[in-house]
Amino acid sequence: MLNLFPLVLLARGVYALMWFYVAPVIPVMLREFDVDPAAAGLLPAAFIVGAAAAQLPASYLGARYGHDKVAGTGMVIFGASSALMSLAPSWGWALGFRTLGGVGAGLFFSTAGAVLVALRPNAVGSALGWYNASFNIGGFVGYYWGYVASVAGWRLALAAPGVLAVALGATLFVGRGVRSRATINWEAALFGLASFPFWGAVYAANSLTATWINLYRHVGEDVAGALSSAAMVSGFFGGLVGRLYDRARNKLYIFLGAPLVAALAYAAVPHVPLGAVPPLVFLYGASFSAYITAVYATASKISENPAAALAVINVSNMALGLHFSYVFSWLMAAGPVGPWFLLSSLALSSAASTYIVVNRIKIY
Repeated sequence: MLNLFPLVLLARGVYALMWFYVAPVIPVMLREFDVDPAAAGLLPAAFIVGAAAAQLPASYLGARYGHDKVAGTGMVIFGASSALMSLAPSWGWALGFRTLGGVGAGLFFSTAGAVLVALRPNAVGSALGWYNASFNIGGFVGYYWGYVASVAGWRLALAAPGVLAVALGATLFVGRGVRSRATINWEAALFGLASFPFWGAVYAANSLTATWINLYRHVGEDVAGALSSAAMVSGFFGGLVGRLYDRARNKLYIFLGAPLVAALAYAAVPHVPLGAVPPLVFLYGASFSAYITAVYATASKISENPAAALAVINVSNMALGLHFSYVFSWLMAAGPVGPWFLLSSLALSSAASTYIVVNRIKIY
C-alpha cells in the first residue's frame, strides 16, 4: 500500500527546490533573452500570482475530490511547467510557464498539508513541522542550484527537477483520496492577519540578507549567500519543533516566545561582528519555524477543512507580507540599521496580534 506520509514530504522538498532554483539562473536567462535586468522581478512575481490564485480553489477541489489527488495534480503541473520553461524560446514564454508553475504550486501547498493532518490527527504539530522542514531542505538546495546550472546549463538545470516532480505528482494522484468537508473556517483568516508581519519579515530577510551583508560587511556574494542560508538550515529541525508544539500545555509560550526571540535577533544583526551573524540568522529562522508551525497546526485543528485553513493563511501572508521586502530595500539604501529595526518591529507586531487571536479563540 502507498505510504503517503514520506511521499508528501519528498514532494514538498522538490516543490521547495523548484520554488527557489530559478533565482540563481535569472541573470543567465536575462542575457540569453536580451532582457533588461529591471525586468528580473517579473519572473518571481509571475510565480506568486499563479500560486496565490490557486490556493483557495485548491482547498475546495481537495475536499471534494481528494486532497492527495489535487496535490498530485499540482505537482504534475508544477513539474511540467519547469520542464517547459527549459524549452522557452523567449522571456515572455518563460513568464507564462512560470505563472503556470505557480498555479501548480498553489494546488499542492494546502492540500498536501491537509493530507499530513489527516494521517497524523494526534500529532498535527509534528506532521506540519516535518512539512516545513522538507520545504527548508529543498529551499536550501535551491539556493545553490546555480552551481548545477553552471555545469549542466540553465535549461537542463530547470528541466531535471521538473521531470522528478511529474513522477511524484503522478504517484500522489493514484492515492486513496483523502477528503474533508468543503468549508472555510474564517477564524483561520485571523491567524493570517496576525502572522503576515512576521512572515513578511522572514521573506524580506531570506531575500535580502545576502545583499545587506555584501553591502555593509563587504564580503563577496557567494560568502554572503552562504551566511544568509543559515535561516534555511534552522528549518531542518521543523519536525522536532512541531513535536514541542504537540507537547506544550500552554501554546502561548510558542506564539509569543518565538516572535520575541526573532525580534531580538533581528535587532542585534547590524550591531554584531560578521562571525556572529550566522547564529543570529539561524536563531530568527528557527523562531519563525516554531511560530508558523504553531499557526498552521492550530488553524488546521480548529477547521473542518485543514486545506482551506492553510490556504487562507498562506494567501494572507503572500498578499500582505511580500511588500515589506520593498521597504527593507529602501531602508537598506539609507543605512545599515533601519531594515533590521523594521523586521524586529514586524515580529513584535505578530506577537501582539497572535496573542489577541489566541485569546479570542480561547486556545491555550
